[in-house]
Amino acid sequence: MTVQIDGTEIGQIVELASIVGTIVAVLLGSLIVYLLVRPPRHVRERRRAERRGDLMIEADPVEAEDLRRTVDRMEARLEVLERALVDQIERPAPGRRDSERNSAPAESGRDF
Repeated sequence: MTVQIDGTEIGQIVELASIVGTIVAVLLGSLIVYLLVRPPRHVRERRRAERRGDLMIEADPVEAEDLRRTVDRMEARLEVLERALVDQIERPAPGRRDSERNSAPAESGRDF
């Protein structure tokens, strides 16, 4: 048994090999890009848990205490700011009557 291959068949084999090689190269390149841009495992697991609705956040006790202290400090600062705003609104400016404050022109920088 003998096999004979002429030039056109060799050209078709090369063409087929280049097509298959291109497809394999594109698939490998796509896989590499996907692996580079996908989120880390812990992010994927958290998203999966959020979708299921059983997200359990495990907080470090030290971090939780720091967060509580920060929130307490922010609430205290907010209370001080609220008191300052109330005092500023309730006390009239020295030397001005109420009618003068209410009729101040818009260019004086007063916002309503």
